[in-house]
Amino acid sequence: MRIPQIAAGAFIVSALAVAPSFIKPVDAFAQRTKTSQRAGEQRKAETGLKDNRYFFYFIDSSISNLGTDEEKKLFREAIQRDILAQLLYMKFHFKESYGEIRKAQRILIDLYGKTLARDIGIAGGLLNEFAPRVIELEDSRARGYLHLGYRDMTSARTARMIGDNITEKLYSMRLYQYVRAIKLAKHARRYAFLSQIEISTPRAERRPVNNYGFAEIEERLSKMGPDDKRERYLLIHWDNYYRSRGPRSFYDEIWDNPALQELEDYKEYFSRKEYGTED
Repeated sequence: MRIPQIAAGAFIVSALAVAPSFIKPVDAFAQRTKTSQRAGEQRKAETGLKDNRYFFYFIDSSISNLGTDEEKKLFREAIQRDILAQLLYMKFHFKESYGEIRKAQRILIDLYGKTLARDIGIAGGLLNEFAPRVIELEDSRARGYLHLGYRDMTSARTARMIGDNITEKLYSMRLYQYVRAIKLAKHARRYAFLSQIEISTPRAERRPVNNYGFAEIEERLSKMGPDDKRERYLLIHWDNYYRSRGPRSFYDEIWDNPALQELEDYKEYFSRKEYGTED
């Protein structure tokens, strides 16, 4: 049976009128999906930059005071990549920004591992150096400090092992675990110094540990041991309290002159129009 011409024409017109109602939601869905992905990339980059700020500030004194040339080279590149990530973020290139954040954190994992190994080694060296004299004098409070120092050093090793075994790609989680381990190692070094201060202080002048401030510990360490050891003790003491002994920290020096052109990625990004620079 044939459909009348008028009826058929009306059917076609009705179909064309309804069609956009089916097409538009598809376009809207695609647009919403793209916007959602972009928002997700922005959140990841924002969180990564915030984490990096803490990671840099936390380790800055360790690299400034005790870092080797190799460690400073790693720290420099990590800072440069973080600065590049901030530039990309400000230009709304969130995906690329997060990529640079990840590169910076991968470098920091290597750097934190080296720093942690050194801090644990220094803690063990100080405790073993001071232990014979403390045991010889049979000073109970000094021995108590040694005990706390060895306890924290052992805890630092355990925390390091946990960090080493966290899934490799969970960069931020691994770094926060290394932060915990470094804090414990620094606590162990503080207790080592307190044990030495305790046995070198007349009993009538001794006070609870919490009554020794940064400046007083520094003053007492400045009178302890031969000149070469004394200077090292003071450097470690400053690092124990996350302070840079020099006039400016290494982190501040890099920020003053980041020299981003040293990075091939920087040259690649900012030679293209979509990143805000003409060819």
